[in-house]
Amino acid sequence: MKNTRPLLIAQTQPGFEVIAADEIARRLGGAVVRGTRTVGDRNGMALFDYAGEMGDLFALRTVEDLFVVVAELPDVPPTREGLRALEAAAARAPGVEAGLDLARRVAPGRGGRGGEEAQRAVEQGIAARGDHRWRLAEEGGLEFWLTLLRGEGFLALRLSDEGMRHRDYRREHLPASLRPSAAAAMVWLTRPSAEDVFLDPMCGAGTILIERACAGRYALLLGGDVRQEAVAATLSNVGPRYKPIEVRRWDARQLPLDGGSVSAAAVNLPFGRQLGTPEENLTLYPAFLREAARVLRPKARLVALTGDARAFEQGLRGCAGLARRETRRVQILGQRAQVYVIERV
Repeated sequence: MKNTRPLLIAQTQPGFEVIAADEIARRLGGAVVRGTRTVGDRNGMALFDYAGEMGDLFALRTVEDLFVVVAELPDVPPTREGLRALEAAAARAPGVEAGLDLARRVAPGRGGRGGEEAQRAVEQGIAARGDHRWRLAEEGGLEFWLTLLRGEGFLALRLSDEGMRHRDYRREHLPASLRPSAAAAMVWLTRPSAEDVFLDPMCGAGTILIERACAGRYALLLGGDVRQEAVAATLSNVGPRYKPIEVRRWDARQLPLDGGSVSAAAVNLPFGRQLGTPEENLTLYPAFLREAARVLRPKARLVALTGDARAFEQGLRGCAGLARRETRRVQILGQRAQVYVIERV
């Protein structure tokens, strides 16, 4: 696809697509973001044109999957005529050859996805093409993904594999652990700088800490958790990398840190489902926020993810020194949640 600007799709968990679009615009020279979409409670999409080095796409941290669009589709009605239109569009999709050329230069995905009838229509259209000998493959084949939205649709070829979503550093897992792309999105919202003393006060398996390390230079990483198994999981996932870093067992309501010593922080708070209870959150959240206000420097950002907005809002109202800058509604593996960007005033 030399000398062209293919339309690409970066897929995220729902609600994180705007953050991914910002990362794309800032990190990929020459990328032009067309916009974002949300596909119900399944995923978010950032659409962008890009003609630069394809390898740079796989350095994006807030993205779970990458696709190259081989055909943009008009509104497809949910009728037999609509299915026939899908089959015809797949059979003459103008970007298939260029997409295949791009896929050959990156790691192709595996498997498939789509509603059964729409999937069959696309499969039949692809099989009818005369440019290659096409056959269905249960494993080891290229993936064509069909996304139908109100008024538009996209037939796209998957470029990424499972490694982009799950990362290779995660050896230890804990209940309620974050997916790496969500952790990276939270880190992005802290506005990382090379002088950061970065804190995750409830570090779980260490995903946020590692994503901060991958985001660029920093002065120090600080992490801890009240659970010894979480500290052990973080130390295992971190291994000998990401220096300097300190990981300790502690209570986030009484951090062993000096006042005003932290320049940025991110935390995945217990939702009160897999971890903790809503009743416990009503006392945990206010105590933690007061301690965060103590250890954060003026203008430092705290990015917090929670599924218990009531407890967080109540705790924030009672905490002098912290101001809300923005709130984003997201979904984490099907659970509704909010990402709060808080600033120490």
